[in-house]
Amino acid sequence: MTRAAACGAGVARISAAGGVKLVAAMPRVDCPKCGVVVARVPWAEPGSRFTKDFEAECAWLMTVANQRTVSGSLHVSWRTAGAVAHRVAERVKASMPSPFDGLHAIGVDETSHRKGHTYLTVVVDHERHRVTWDHDGYGRDVFGLFFQALTPEQRASIRLVTGDGARWIDSCVDRWCPNVERVLDGFHIVSWMSDALDKVRKRLWNQARRDGDEKSVKRMRGVKYAVLKNPGDLTDRQSEAFGNLQDTDPKGQLYRAWQLKELLRTLLKHPLEQARAELNHWVFRASHSRIPEIVELAKKIRRRRPDILRTIQLGYSNARLEAFNNRIKAPSAWPTASTTSATSSPSSCSAAADSTSDYHNPRSNPRKQQKPRFCWICGPLPSAFVPSRLTPIMATPITSIENA
Repeated sequence: MTRAAACGAGVARISAAGGVKLVAAMPRVDCPKCGVVVARVPWAEPGSRFTKDFEAECAWLMTVANQRTVSGSLHVSWRTAGAVAHRVAERVKASMPSPFDGLHAIGVDETSHRKGHTYLTVVVDHERHRVTWDHDGYGRDVFGLFFQALTPEQRASIRLVTGDGARWIDSCVDRWCPNVERVLDGFHIVSWMSDALDKVRKRLWNQARRDGDEKSVKRMRGVKYAVLKNPGDLTDRQSEAFGNLQDTDPKGQLYRAWQLKELLRTLLKHPLEQARAELNHWVFRASHSRIPEIVELAKKIRRRRPDILRTIQLGYSNARLEAFNNRIKAPSAWPTASTTSATSSPSSCSAAADSTSDYHNPRSNPRKQQKPRFCWICGPLPSAFVPSRLTPIMATPITSIENA
């Protein structure tokens, strides 16, 4: 019930309430260079219909919610929200030094974002913990664009490149930076073995089905996920099924393949000299295992042995890059992020800025527990970027500007 402001008595509403909207008529000036244009003001960008504070708030909200939600909560169009985020991102990047200066250790990986097979190549700076460059697509030609954007001095400063075993990474590094240290990511090394182990299980499972061995089929189905996990992470049910791993096939191929997977996983954590001896032993054992999938993998490990040992020696990994990849994928997993476009791509400062705001709306921010920390393109953002106070999510914006 609507009540009177003075006495609080219930009364009938005679007019609908309207939002407060401040409109500023901008004077025109006669510029010798530009002609008759709108005068510049300190609280708005040229050509923008919103104040800088409003644009900063809109860009910050884009880091914790999708474009459709932000445009609805701030009562602006969907395209306007994307354009504002791009404008703020360009303004922040223009005030910072070049991200290509001082590169010494970089990591590269491709990741998918949005829905379907839409890939993005991401390059991170290991020392400054931020994304340096990104581009749609992946492969040798796309990664080559990164090196083409660098000056000869900037390319010469790079000393180390981390990534998976993709050949397009090796070819680009050999062409543009032949003297850098090539480091493989430990996670991808173990994933090679995990993939080979799963192929062994599938082959044995299909063979048991053809032979009508229902007991072996049931056992191999029960250890499908157990053999890929670390022993300490098994559930009680998986541990029980894992106890019969040696009896899954007559020759014990699955059990021996699992042993090789564990040996490869643990040797990556040992000191260099110990890891070198264990890696040689692993290659010998895998080459003579008489398991086709493992023998093929042993050839690959032998070929990449110098890179694996360099990984153990230097201790670099792509763990931080994988974390950035998860941030890139996060908006496409939000329930209301069904509408995306180029204006809502990760290039729009879509990772979060450092803030202590109490912004909290479960409906518009499904990942409400995720605390924004920094812009994944620009690194730690200046305090001027982060709005000191957020407008309530359903409040009508009052910072619109009408240019005369």
